[in-house]
Amino acid sequence: MTSLRRRHLLAAVSATLAAPSIAHAQQITLDFPSWQAEEPGIREWWRAVIAEFEQKNSSVKVNLFQIPFGQFINQMTTRFAGNNPPDIVHLPARNFPSFAAQGWLAPLDDKLKTTDVAATWTPLRGEMIWESKEQGVLMMGYGSVLYYNEKLLMDAGVAVPKTADEWLAAIEKITKRDQGLFGLAATSTEHPNLLVDVGTWITGQGLDWLEGGRYRFTEPKIVAAFEQYRRAMRFAPPAQSTEAARQIFADGKAAFLRDGPWVYPLTQRAPETVRPHLKMARVPFQFVSGGTSNSLHMAASTTGRKAELVWEFIKTAITPAMQEQFTVLTGSPAPRRDALSAAQTERLPHLKLVNAAAAEARNLFPIVPTVRENYNEFARAIAQAAMRMQSSDTPTATVLAELQRNLERQIPLK
Repeated sequence: MTSLRRRHLLAAVSATLAAPSIAHAQQITLDFPSWQAEEPGIREWWRAVIAEFEQKNSSVKVNLFQIPFGQFINQMTTRFAGNNPPDIVHLPARNFPSFAAQGWLAPLDDKLKTTDVAATWTPLRGEMIWESKEQGVLMMGYGSVLYYNEKLLMDAGVAVPKTADEWLAAIEKITKRDQGLFGLAATSTEHPNLLVDVGTWITGQGLDWLEGGRYRFTEPKIVAAFEQYRRAMRFAPPAQSTEAARQIFADGKAAFLRDGPWVYPLTQRAPETVRPHLKMARVPFQFVSGGTSNSLHMAASTTGRKAELVWEFIKTAITPAMQEQFTVLTGSPAPRRDALSAAQTERLPHLKLVNAAAAEARNLFPIVPTVRENYNEFARAIAQAAMRMQSSDTPTATVLAELQRNLERQIPLK
């Protein structure tokens, strides 16, 4: 071999050794679908988490993208069933059991032992346990709040309601359809959140969907609560999704909105003529309804480097600094207890009501394992019954008797 060829060969070998490996240089993308990617407040928080994570992992890109909430669970179910789950699994906590029951989610017990979650999270983290294994990290537990337009109440001569009857009377009095003004903004099309809207009237009055191993939809108190819900919906604009209903309230076209604390950032983006009049109060029921909102998980089929990165992403989201940012940006209680400093609480006094609601909240979602596992079907049945009440004259008792028969057939409890 000539000396020139030898020099060229040595140069080529040196260049190969000096160059990063292809596997190391390639960027890894983590797939992250969510219904919150475009939701004011929470989207800013997710972007902050992603920025922090990507700064520490320069060869990794998180692909956060929006799927409408009404379509989200169906799309995720299709992906898991087709063995194509997302890398970062974000779920409405109410749907967690149906995914866990399929064996689709990875147990995180060993990983969680390396964190302070057990010592610092609220007791609602127990909702992430399925068959004695913790298969997710709770991102929020909440209590409902009542949003109201102070000017519309004052113009109508009504006070902030303290009881369900006062609320119904105020909703009716304020409504002026000829002026495009409604007493209530609420979900009025088939949507998973219809269960939450109806559940406010059930749980708020100390009632439950199930008791003693049976459905209770034909009991007089439950029928009466549904009647109240039905009456309230007569004064809400028809054919509105949850997202549209929130915007109607923020635009000053409705006096009341019952929702979670995450709506607060939207109220702060309301038109200048409306924004000063949008206030928050405790819901007008004996009890505050609430529950677990959403959670992060890892698919059971995720392994190797991607599994390590997904866990690193989850750990980024649960740090004290990120948990405080969560509360500030979303106006919602973080799952980490005492996440908000005293200075921030003083600066953001509305969070006192938000945290009090979360501390007082009663879970409005069914806790019976069979129903938890089949939550999607349960919620769909409730939504269909609620829509029938909104769009027909069929007596409430008749609708609920049929609902009970359907549930006993579709999701038998014994």
